[in-house]
Amino acid sequence: MPRGKRGNAPSIRDVAAVAGVSVPTMSRYLKDPDRVSEKKRTAIAAAIEKLNYRPNPIARALALDMSESIAVMTADTTLYGRTQTIAGVERMAQEIGYSISICVLDARGGDQLLSSVRDCLDRSPAGVVLIDYDRLTDSVISHIPASTPMTIVGGPRHVDRAQIHLCEYDSAYAMTKRLLELGHRTVHYVSVPADVDARADGWRMALSDAQVPAPAPVATTWNPEDAIAIGRELGGDDDVTAIFAGNDEVAMGLMRGLTLAGRRVPDDVSVAGFDDHTLAKVWNPPLTTVRQRFGDAGARAVELLKQQIDDVMNERPRGEAWTTFDELAGELVERESTGPARR
Repeated sequence: MPRGKRGNAPSIRDVAAVAGVSVPTMSRYLKDPDRVSEKKRTAIAAAIEKLNYRPNPIARALALDMSESIAVMTADTTLYGRTQTIAGVERMAQEIGYSISICVLDARGGDQLLSSVRDCLDRSPAGVVLIDYDRLTDSVISHIPASTPMTIVGGPRHVDRAQIHLCEYDSAYAMTKRLLELGHRTVHYVSVPADVDARADGWRMALSDAQVPAPAPVATTWNPEDAIAIGRELGGDDDVTAIFAGNDEVAMGLMRGLTLAGRRVPDDVSVAGFDDHTLAKVWNPPLTTVRQRFGDAGARAVELLKQQIDDVMNERPRGEAWTTFDELAGELVERESTGPARR
């Protein structure tokens, strides 16, 4: 009998490789051959005959039960970082022959939250990408079976899971340090409503290391219009010369408020954001920010997920992809909204 790559009986993946089709297509063939084009059916049948393939009952059951879709779990689909991450997931999923389904977690928490997780898993996705940008999402990780292929994007470290880390603390530290290098005596911080704010932590530590007192952070909502009032208030204090915002939309609202208060950006007040929103470079003035690699994070999450799915399909022991920890550093992008402190 012809053997697979490891010297064992040929697997579903071996047949798919010889036939020149994806594993999801092979799964469709096993479920319902009529759902596969005649050309691919012919190629698969020839590969089965060539390899003398006899389905392992366990592997075949996995293939029949495995969806051709990757589930994306997130608490929100409207915020910039999440939409860009989802776009990266979708792009890479299409490249490897998978579709994606969006599972929005129930923000009410408790039983409703767990019910939304169960509803997602009941669809039998091939794997899960968890966009862990808030504490609500992080809380569901323990409710996803360890046998389920999964990659986490963001969030605190989970050593037993694959994870993509966006290095927000380091990026916020670098941005704050840069504003101090421009001669500002301190940097004010306007926070977004995050449960765990690594950006605020990086800002605070940079000030501490520079032995600069940290002003009390100002909290706002996700709505940039609410930041306008904060900008007007901070603009009324002549001692405020540098503001770091928790994201770009908030920074844009702050700049509008500062203008209404009669303060010029950056002549009177430097303003920096975070994320590199698509509007950041065309804002007036163009916004200094941290470019986050959201799309790359989503794509890399799928790459790791595919390796995990392959392990399941081929009945292999878990490889490194199940616990890989990848770091994607942000990039400080200096534009015209920041400048030297006025003398």
